Amino acid sequence: MSTATSPTGDASPAPADSDMEPATYVVDAVARLQRAVFAIGSQRLQPWNMTLSSYTALRVMANRPELTLAQLARRCFVKPQTMTRIVSELERRGLVQRLPRPESERALSLSLTDRGHTSLAAMNTEVNKINQTITGVLSPEQVDQLDSLLRLCALTVETELKER
Repeated sequence: MSTATSPTGDASPAPADSDMEPATYVVDAVARLQRAVFAIGSQRLQPWNMTLSSYTALRVMANRPELTLAQLARRCFVKPQTMTRIVSELERRGLVQRLPRPESERALSLSLTDRGHTSLAAMNTEVNKINQTITGVLSPEQVDQLDSLLRLCALTVETELKER
């Protein structure tokens, strides 16, 4: 693969072949980045035998205590059945607990245990390294712009999904 010089002066991978459709390239680039992030996430989280999906669920629960399983699944963009499997494993490992909700006899709230909070703090260090790898080749302005653009694109696609 050839390299180009980024605006910060660092060597970076050259853009895709010029004969590729721009819209297709964006989808390809996002998919490629997602695969790479999940692969390095698996490596970085291996000491905890954790996937990036399970880590994300823990992080969401830490930031939004007392979510139900269905709410957590929606926030993590997975099917309820998938989240049931993830939460059951996290619960088996003592990272998560299910607690009764006062307003409902059937619904349960999810929360991290002390062990879950401790593990999440250690995993955050490794996940932050992934973030630093991605943003390290960008200027602070580019990081802000990338963050804004990715969030806008995600919101647009999520809105289209809800409308279907």
